Amino acid sequence: MVFTEEILLLMVVVYSVSLVFGYLLEKYFRMPWMFASLFFGLGLSATGLFKSAVESEVFKTLESIGMFFLLFLIGFNLNLSKIERLKKYILTGALSIVAFEGLFVSLVLYFIFPAAIGYSYPVALITALSFATVGEAVLLPILSEFKIVKTDFGQLTLGIGTLDDVIEVLMLASVAVMPSFVPRLQVQSLPPPEHVFLGLAVIATLAFILLKLGKLMKSLFEKNNPPPFVYFILTMLTCFSFITLGYHFFESLAAVGAIFGGMVLRGILPKERLYQNEKAVEFLGYVFLSPIFFCGVGAAVSLSSVFSAPLLITTVAIATVTAKCAASFL
Repeated sequence: MVFTEEILLLMVVVYSVSLVFGYLLEKYFRMPWMFASLFFGLGLSATGLFKSAVESEVFKTLESIGMFFLLFLIGFNLNLSKIERLKKYILTGALSIVAFEGLFVSLVLYFIFPAAIGYSYPVALITALSFATVGEAVLLPILSEFKIVKTDFGQLTLGIGTLDDVIEVLMLASVAVMPSFVPRLQVQSLPPPEHVFLGLAVIATLAFILLKLGKLMKSLFEKNNPPPFVYFILTMLTCFSFITLGYHFFESLAAVGAIFGGMVLRGILPKERLYQNEKAVEFLGYVFLSPIFFCGVGAAVSLSSVFSAPLLITTVAIATVTAKCAASFL
């Protein structure tokens, strides 16, 4: 009872902070209001307040669902016709950012901080490639704040972020085979690479089939005119089905599944229902769960680790930003 009460109290505090400081962030700094809970989470990490609640399975589950809904919203906001038109730029942008950052940061780690990566360049490269991924769950609120999600720039950014998620999963699959090349490296809790590739193929194939059936499903909805609750339940069913499918193969594939689920939902809903369903998902993703997600992200940051190696953190951050900017300009 006490434990449940602590979680509920934490949620009250998180929403209170989001309301007050989120308003100030939006009004005076043009920052998304939900970032207030991110800063609050950093405060929890520094002070140790609500530690048992933040580390509880209940809170972590809510945090994960919040992230999945944000990713689902990304997929739902992707305009497939624009993505098709911009596919060359999306592919070039994603690959160049990952390649530039992976190469540059890996060299920085290998030559300046060799002890941190066990004097192994493969470890440095995989670590650097993990820095190259884009936090699209954080990007969406920023794009929404400036009302550019539907523009070509917004679609290009989200498209790169989506492809980036796939690249991230492929990198994790490569980590699973690294002990063969680096015997000192111990890798745990990673499935065989073929399992990851199979899961990615299943998700992509299912999404492709459902999108091809989109016109048929739209006509069925328009012909039968079902009550509004059908669309909302269909939204939840699509979201959690793709998340569960991805999770079945590999935990990190759940994020990819959430994005593909959003794309599928947009492809099968009648045009007149898109706005209503988007508002429902935005309420769940933005209002209900995003403060919990961002609070959890902030609370998970180990400030003691950051301050114990400030030179490493600062150097890697500068190298990462430099490589990203160079790739973007080129």
